[in-house]
Amino acid sequence: MKHDWTRSKLISEMEVFSFQSLPELSDEAKQYCRYYQIDFSESLPESEHYLGSFDALGYRLAMHYFLPASVKGTVFIFHGYFDHVGLYGHLIKHCLEQGLAVVAYDLPGHGLSSGRPTAIQSFEDYQVVLNSCLNLCVDHLKEPLYAIGQSTGGAVLVDHILNRTDPSAELECKQPVFENIVLLAPLVRPVGWSSALIMHTMVGPFLSTWKRVFSENSNDPVFVKFLKKHDPLQSRIMSIEWISALRSWIKRIESSPPVDAKVSIVQGRRDMTVDWRHNITIIQQKISQVDVHYLPKGRHHLVNESVEIRSEVFGFIDKAFSAS
Repeated sequence: MKHDWTRSKLISEMEVFSFQSLPELSDEAKQYCRYYQIDFSESLPESEHYLGSFDALGYRLAMHYFLPASVKGTVFIFHGYFDHVGLYGHLIKHCLEQGLAVVAYDLPGHGLSSGRPTAIQSFEDYQVVLNSCLNLCVDHLKEPLYAIGQSTGGAVLVDHILNRTDPSAELECKQPVFENIVLLAPLVRPVGWSSALIMHTMVGPFLSTWKRVFSENSNDPVFVKFLKKHDPLQSRIMSIEWISALRSWIKRIESSPPVDAKVSIVQGRRDMTVDWRHNITIIQQKISQVDVHYLPKGRHHLVNESVEIRSEVFGFIDKAFSAS
């Protein structure tokens, strides 16, 4: 699959995001949207799509804003490690069909955002970026506000909940922002974390990156092949710095005091990316109200699963968002 857009040109044309003057898609951006099938101009002709950037911690983050014809609320979508917003077309389209506007940005070092590929100095940086996005958006969006986080995106949201309710946390967001939160295969520890720790201790001081191994993370073979062969925004390396940041974050999150909050979790039982049994136990210990829905055949990348499984995922999201 050839693509007729370039990342550098698209980024150079990207305007600073402003709700006073919403940034229209450039021709390069339209080509990018068609390539990743997040162009809904034909399937949802009355919907709108804007793409711009905002700055945080020295990063320039690419942010998408999708508007349906009639807006009932807004959902923030947080993607997983190695991912970017372009891969979330199924979920974005479903949310638009439910009358929900969508805000989604590429994490630092991912997709169209700046930063060393797949790297982060500290998971706390994700919180600073999230709060910068909220400060930009929150007075301009249709409420209620919801959030969906896939894998590392789920970790960002778990951290958000625990930071927000931590009296010692020096973050601006102290009150509940999201009416309901859904975590899809949330990350706390990845599979094989004990072995990874040993490897990290041995090679971490000497290497900055590690070769990425693509896994069968979905029951949709077309998606799996696309990631491996045809996605120009997929990194071929994993950052050792990110592993170091994850290592510190796991210690912090697993020792955090419990809070009074609620989340919903969707988890595939064939997930070989995250240590889901351990992770769900930790989240249940830290958050007072946790509703878990298991998918017997589901793998890790739940927003890009087979049609049947994806339909069940989206049904659970709708149910979670409709709950008071």
